[in-house]
Amino acid sequence: MRPISVPVDDANYRSLKTLAERSGKPVTELIREAIAEYLASREGSGSLFDLAPHLSGELFQPWRREDLLDEMLEP
Repeated sequence: MRPISVPVDDANYRSLKTLAERSGKPVTELIREAIAEYLASREGSGSLFDLAPHLSGELFQPWRREDLLDEMLEP
């Protein structure tokens, strides 16, 4: 592993310390996990179909991939 130094404001650091105490993990481990999650969320996100659907309620009507593409391409 390579050490890095990142300035963090006091409020965020206090929040990290509190979260670390609750989880029983050191702050550095929480930061490593957050970085890993962030990078994983950015990899391969070139398509809408790579994203997980947002649960926003009941679906009024079923849709097909072609319907979504047609709607996205409408002028």
